Amino acid sequence: MSAQIYQCKFCNNNRSFQEFRDYFRHITLYHAGERNFRLTCDISSSCGITYKTFASYKMHVHRRHYSLLNSSSNQQQVNDVQDSDPLSAHTNSSTVIDPTTTNDSNADVIYVDDDNDTDDFGEPWVDLPINNTPQDKPIDLLKIQQQYTRFLLELREYHILPQSIIQSITTHILSLLDNIMELLEDQAKKSDQSSARTKSISINDMTSIVKTIKQSITISTRNEYQFLESCKNFFNYSPPIENILSLNEKKKEYSYYISIKESLRKILEKEDIMELLVENIRNQYGLTNADADLMFSCRDGIGGRKIRKNSFMIQLYVDGIGVTNPIGPKKDKHKLTIVYFMLEDIPDVFRSMLQCINLAAICHTRYLSCEEKLKQFYDPIVKDLNDLQHNGLSINTFNSQLSFSFSTVAADNLAVHEIAGFQQNFSSGYFCRRCLVTYENRLIPLIDVHFIQRTSELHNTHLQLIKNQPQIKSCCGVVGPSPLDHLLNFDPTNSFPGDVMHDFLEGTCPMLVMAMLKEAASIRLITFHGIETRTAQFIYGEFDKSNKPPPVLVKNLNNDRINGSASQKYCLFRLFPIIFSDLVEHLSSFKIYLVLRELLDMVLAYPLRKSWLPFMETLSINFQSMILEYLPDKATPKVHFASEYAKIVEQFGPPVRYWCMRYEGAHLYFKRIALRSGNFKNIPKTLAQRQQLRQCLLLSQDHFLKRYEQASGVKRIKMNEIESKIKSLFIKKFEQSINQFDESLLQCSQLIQNHIIYKQNAVYVYDLEHAEEIPKFIQLVYILKLNEQWIFIVNFLNTDGFVSKLWSYQVSSHDCFGIILPNDLKYFHKGLDLYQVNNLHFVNLSSRLTKAN
Repeated sequence: MSAQIYQCKFCNNNRSFQEFRDYFRHITLYHAGERNFRLTCDISSSCGITYKTFASYKMHVHRRHYSLLNSSSNQQQVNDVQDSDPLSAHTNSSTVIDPTTTNDSNADVIYVDDDNDTDDFGEPWVDLPINNTPQDKPIDLLKIQQQYTRFLLELREYHILPQSIIQSITTHILSLLDNIMELLEDQAKKSDQSSARTKSISINDMTSIVKTIKQSITISTRNEYQFLESCKNFFNYSPPIENILSLNEKKKEYSYYISIKESLRKILEKEDIMELLVENIRNQYGLTNADADLMFSCRDGIGGRKIRKNSFMIQLYVDGIGVTNPIGPKKDKHKLTIVYFMLEDIPDVFRSMLQCINLAAICHTRYLSCEEKLKQFYDPIVKDLNDLQHNGLSINTFNSQLSFSFSTVAADNLAVHEIAGFQQNFSSGYFCRRCLVTYENRLIPLIDVHFIQRTSELHNTHLQLIKNQPQIKSCCGVVGPSPLDHLLNFDPTNSFPGDVMHDFLEGTCPMLVMAMLKEAASIRLITFHGIETRTAQFIYGEFDKSNKPPPVLVKNLNNDRINGSASQKYCLFRLFPIIFSDLVEHLSSFKIYLVLRELLDMVLAYPLRKSWLPFMETLSINFQSMILEYLPDKATPKVHFASEYAKIVEQFGPPVRYWCMRYEGAHLYFKRIALRSGNFKNIPKTLAQRQQLRQCLLLSQDHFLKRYEQASGVKRIKMNEIESKIKSLFIKKFEQSINQFDESLLQCSQLIQNHIIYKQNAVYVYDLEHAEEIPKFIQLVYILKLNEQWIFIVNFLNTDGFVSKLWSYQVSSHDCFGIILPNDLKYFHKGLDLYQVNNLHFVNLSSRLTKAN
């Protein structure tokens, strides 16, 4: 086995070792604490297993390859020590575990395709000369302190443990070291010191070493200051910057700012990021050049004209969150205003990762009650973004200046009106930031009127009028200047797109669902109790289960309110025709549903087509007019906002690129931190500091963004367990006999590849046909691994037609099976569930699909 070369895939230079014991020692000392630990054991052909934790990998090594940890030159010495040293014998007996049947459902074990020999960018691994010096740098006290600081940082920021628990852990570790020392002293006294083959160390030297180690690790947890200093030294931690909002003698008011420029520098200097961003932009340019009708981002809208071609787009997000002191009175709720930023050019497969969302500023919302403080809060952001747009950014890993462009501000309607300088009252006056509609005129059908659109020139006229006549508090809904007025490429009337989450998923969709349920009850199709029972007992599919809405209770119907998150409300809206398939044809309000559903399917589409915009405009007008005709009391401002999305898409591109859905997920981290830290004395500083600690830990990894494959529910199967039809597929495809497959055939129930989830029995779109772009579906029958390659056994389903009543495609199976490789399956839509209505099968999509060739 010594002839085999062992390469460390964690090291950037693929460090090589000729002895497994040296390789294992290297992994133990330097990579055991990797956050995304994934290591494949390829010592023998019978392995090929990838482990998600070092503990599971170590257990496998001690079970299967323990002999490799001891070379032939020192095997006899090891045996002698085991025979003569009771302490060593005790250690080995507790470490070496008898082989047992592997639990294939173990969460620590994953199976991946390791024969691709590709890194995160799809490029081949570079063959490097073998390093004949297997020894790593000697372990010193600084290395120990760094490793221990990282351990504490993970406990604090990944597991969100307070500092008091961290100090308690350190105390117990020090106590453990004391006990180990006592055990070693007792054992040394019993050992035969005259044995020539025994390597020994004096008790005094050992005591001195352990004492020094204890002092070293104590430094990191002595207090908060020492811990932060250790993070600065080892992980490039940057503390949040204190920004004074008021110099009131009684109580100073602060906000906390994290430099966007420095955050971007740290992110872009990670070796994988630049290539991912550049490749993504080039791919989108290539697709839009080939088909100018496609829209992928803000660049493809009218607003994209202000964005420089070779620049990265920066998007801001503003929102308020509430955190409550659990031991304080109920009114002791802290309302905080948070500003995030994100690079819009991050590839789609990574956009859902919360680490792509970065904190820019945070403070108490009550501090921003006046215009001057609001400007003070946003000034550092404006200066940073202007500097980036003027001067760009230089980083060590790129040989030219990087340029940036501000694109949009994503926010809910209330936050937008506060920042843009519009009235924050939506129940009177000019409530819209895009046109001059009044609250009373919202009841005029759009087929009869066209409202004047706001422009930059008209907005400046309104501002000048307010400035010249101080007695006027507002003019056409404008109440004052925006704190972002000095930001390059910013326009209060043209930098705030709509938000699908608030306008549709939490606005018009649940409102219409409630109206349909109440209509069904009023015409005696179903009772309130029947609605509660049906929504409680409906069985959601595997993919929809994660967004399963709570039952619509009788009290919800009486209060005219549907509970749940935005995704849960949308799930109920999307599946409403299936849940109540026997009722929908009898509801007059269901006509509105069909119009809104078709409009929303286009709004949520990605990519989106410019040629759809006229039809979207028609649907918007019809939706607003039908609401006024059938449900006039439900004509809220959000109905008007929903009717503007054809213009919003034309200006900004696909709405899913600037909706608030994923940003809202970032709030959960801050709420958990606030709850667990128990420090509400200066909660904005605490949250900003913890966010920066978490970010420095994430950036300490070799790859900030990483593609990977992960399988669960893995088991070995025999060919005789598979249907005969599928056996013939194998023989035809791979030209092998049945017996040859049994040695290396694995099956899993779920495979994650490039952040796409593939589940057994789930349905996927694999193509669009005809000019109408009708989706063609497959159902995954088996997910198998053969000869280190994942393959899908699929059933090609027939698309029998589109059923408007259920807003779903009817599908059927004719047992037409085939074999598809995951990399050959083009992504159109996430996995779908099959629903059965009247013994027929249906697939319900969440957006309209189009080809991007």
